[in-house]
Amino acid sequence: METEDTTSPTPQWRRYIFIELPVFFCMFASGMTGTVFTDLIIFQSCKEVTGRNNNSCDIYHLNSSSKEAQELNKIVQPYASNVIMCRSLIESILSAFLILFLGPWSDKFGRKPLMISACIVLISKYVILSVLSNFDEDPWMFLIASVPYGLLGNSLLLATFCYIADSTEPDKRAWSLACLQTCVTVGIVIGTFTGPWIFKQLGYTFVFAIAAVFCAFALVYIIFLIPETVENEFNEKWGNPFNMPLIKELFSICFERRDGFNRGMLWCCLAVLTLFTMVVNGNSNISYLFANAKLGWDIEDFSIFSGLSIVLSTIGTFGGLKFMKYCLGMADIKVALVGCISGFSATLLGSLTTEPWHMYVGIVLGLFTGIVLPTTRSLISKSSPIDAIGKVFSLVSFVETILPLGSAPIFNLLYSSYIFVYPSPVFLLMAGLFLLMTFIIIIMNLKFMRLEFSYQENIHQN
Repeated sequence: METEDTTSPTPQWRRYIFIELPVFFCMFASGMTGTVFTDLIIFQSCKEVTGRNNNSCDIYHLNSSSKEAQELNKIVQPYASNVIMCRSLIESILSAFLILFLGPWSDKFGRKPLMISACIVLISKYVILSVLSNFDEDPWMFLIASVPYGLLGNSLLLATFCYIADSTEPDKRAWSLACLQTCVTVGIVIGTFTGPWIFKQLGYTFVFAIAAVFCAFALVYIIFLIPETVENEFNEKWGNPFNMPLIKELFSICFERRDGFNRGMLWCCLAVLTLFTMVVNGNSNISYLFANAKLGWDIEDFSIFSGLSIVLSTIGTFGGLKFMKYCLGMADIKVALVGCISGFSATLLGSLTTEPWHMYVGIVLGLFTGIVLPTTRSLISKSSPIDAIGKVFSLVSFVETILPLGSAPIFNLLYSSYIFVYPSPVFLLMAGLFLLMTFIIIIMNLKFMRLEFSYQENIHQN
């Protein structure tokens, strides 16, 4: 199999600009719509529970910290949390299984088709939401917009991870993945601050319409400016993604013993990524509900907190990785361990939250939580055969997506059943998962720390 020519005249910095800008556009759209979409579900759930002709739900947009709003939350939030849980399931189940086909397919036919398809389904999602938000509909109707995203929405980051693995050297991969993650978080934080402001000025419809426009920018940019990193050896430009031999090859590569492939490291990293994704998904589903019910925050209050959280997380990820890995010379495994300890401290404090300033202290404690993702993904890429990066990341994306699905009902049920219990059981569960990740990384550190540099040698030899 031919590998990319490292003597290509394209400057290295230009490659990263190419791949990061469309990702930024899509993440900006996601940040714009995330909290606004949740607020729309809560508002429509209130109307569904209290009656369509009842104007009491306007209190959510007028004074969400009032006693009337707090009493309303007791009957509205359990209903809304079920809708949000189903949205997560719709957006995850089918795409998780399709990822198994798409990764091996992209190893043969290229990364750009996956990026293009992901942008198209994102545009479809936001167009549907912009139309439906004009009508006073049952909150379950808004889940129609999650159907196209559930098909290929997760393929954008899968293709991007593979793209970076194609175009970077192993010893620079953690830094490149951190740059990508920083681009993702910067897009989300700007969108998080912008979305509620647009909502206050123009309403739900314009928020979703503007998000669709930014995804369209990303689509055009990918089509015309991003170079392909995989040489297509077939006459078909797109090919058939539903090829069962590719799936058999995927599992064969990931389960069989091969030179340059450390299965123990791969499966330990998969366990960490899965648990981390469970915590992130669980927190994203209930964090606004928690802040609204416990602290009386409205969408603007929470957006300020969420934006600050993402900014500090970006600084902690970028600066922490740079300092620990490149200044102190710490291995990826040890850097990931610091991230898990940081996440454990933040979620443990979250369970004890009674005042708004507790939430902000939690941001500081969780400053380095974000470095778990780039370091563990870097370890996976280093421990995998270079000719099977797409297949391995397909399995990674599948496990990250499908296993946390069972956590969504657990987190929502735990939250809705014990909304006003102290300390908060749902955050105690998150803290326990971070503690489990810490133990797994300690085992990885003890067993594989001497082998990390040999992974790079095996890849260069291949």
